Amino acid sequence: MMEWAYILLTVFSSSCGDILCASGMSEGGELRDLEPGGMRKILREIVTRRRVILGWLCYALSFFSLMGLLSVAALSVAVPATALSFVLDTIGARFILREHVPWKRWAGVLCVTAGVVMVVQPAPAVPALAGAAGTHVAAVQRSKNQPGNHQSGARELNGKRAAVKVLRKP
Repeated sequence: MMEWAYILLTVFSSSCGDILCASGMSEGGELRDLEPGGMRKILREIVTRRRVILGWLCYALSFFSLMGLLSVAALSVAVPATALSFVLDTIGARFILREHVPWKRWAGVLCVTAGVVMVVQPAPAVPALAGAAGTHVAAVQRSKNQPGNHQSGARELNGKRAAVKVLRKP
C-alpha cells in the first residue's frame, strides 16, 4: 500500500513540475543569447518566473518521494512505474497547455500505460512442495558423478526418503 502511495506522489509531483516549468518557460519567449553576458540574463529570467520556481519545488518533492519509493519497492518495479508521468505529461500538455497531441503520441501513451501495468503486477507465487503428508523439505546438490547434473533429495517429515535427478537440458 505504501508502495502505491509513493508511486502516485512521485508521478503526480513530477508531472506537475514538468507542466509548471513548461508553462513558465513559455511566458517570456524563446531564450537565444548564449554568450556569457546573455547567460546571466537567461538565468535571471528563469529564476524569476513563478511557475518555474513552483515546478522546481514539485521536482524536489518528486525526488524525495522517489527515494521513499526505492526504500519500499524493487528498482525493477519503482522506475518503470514512474513512467506513468509520461501519460500525465501528455494529458497535461493537451488539456492544460492546449498543445496539439497527434494520434501516434496517444498510441504511445497507451503502450506506456500497458507496459507499466505489466511491470507492476506482482509475480506469481511459487507453489510449495507438498505431498500426502503435507510438508516436504527439498535440497539440490551437485552430482559428483556427472558434471552439470544435479541430484535432489527430498525427505518427508515422517522419515520416508526420495531422490530425484535433475539433468541439464542438452
